[in-house]
Order: sequence, then C-alpha cells, then structure tokens
Amino acid sequence: MRVSDLAAVAAIAIATFAGVSPARSEDVWHATRMLLPGDVIRQEDVAARPLAHPWPDAVEAERNIIGQQIKRRVQADRPLAEQDVGPRIAVMASAPVTVLWPSGSLRMEMEGRAVEGGAIGNEVRVLNPGSGRTIRATVTGDGMVEVRSTQ
Repeated sequence: MRVSDLAAVAAIAIATFAGVSPARSEDVWHATRMLLPGDVIRQEDVAARPLAHPWPDAVEAERNIIGQQIKRRVQADRPLAEQDVGPRIAVMASAPVTVLWPSGSLRMEMEGRAVEGGAIGNEVRVLNPGSGRTIRATVTGDGMVEVRSTQ
C-alpha cells in the first residue's frame, strides 16, 4: 500500500471511531422530463437523486422547489442548478395589470400595463395608459399590483 492509501484508510477509521461517517454526496433535484422556460415545477417533474459527478450550484433536495418556475431549458435526467429555478412570475412584462391604490379607508383601482415582469413581492414599473406616467407598484398576485407609497 502507498502512503496516500494508508492515510485515507486511517482517516476513515478515525472518523468511524469518532462516530462521524465519511462525507458522501447529498441528494439533489433532477428533472424527470425536459423542462422549458416558464414551466411551473410540479412534483412529478423532479426526483431527488445523488449526484454522479460534481455539479456546480446543484439544488439540494431539502429545498422545496415545487411551484417555482423554470428559467432556462433543462434536459431530462439532469440535475437542476440554482440559476435554473426561481419564483413564479405573477406579472408579465407588457401585460395588462390591475393597479390597487389604497389610501386609508378608500381604495382606488385602475388598469395599467406592466413595463417589467415580477414575482409576488417584487416591485415593478407600471404604465398608466391614461396619463402616460410610470409608477412603481408591488406585485400582489397574478396580474395584480398595489401602490404602497404616495407617488
């Protein structure tokens, strides 16, 4: 046996004796089918499996990604990377939106057009087609934004 082999065997023996198991790869999410940008992840779209080879930024299976959106194409049986998934977009750029503008006990509602897309909780720019003015509003749901400050 070479010295490096003896060192590896000794390290495993010491770790086992100390009650620590040797490190092994954790399960990460793998696509069960080809996933395309815009797909919302369902339970049957992913499976938790160990990595066969190192994969940078692989999404650990402990993280709940069901309901998130695919950002770029992922081939079947490939691990998902952090940049492949993100929050589901509730407001699409250039799409009509309902703008809510609460003020005390009053609430104004108008139609606008999103200048940029965003997920729930994101702040986006919205065009008021009547005045041509752009305002900032927070995405609160599908096709809905709310102005939370005086503008």
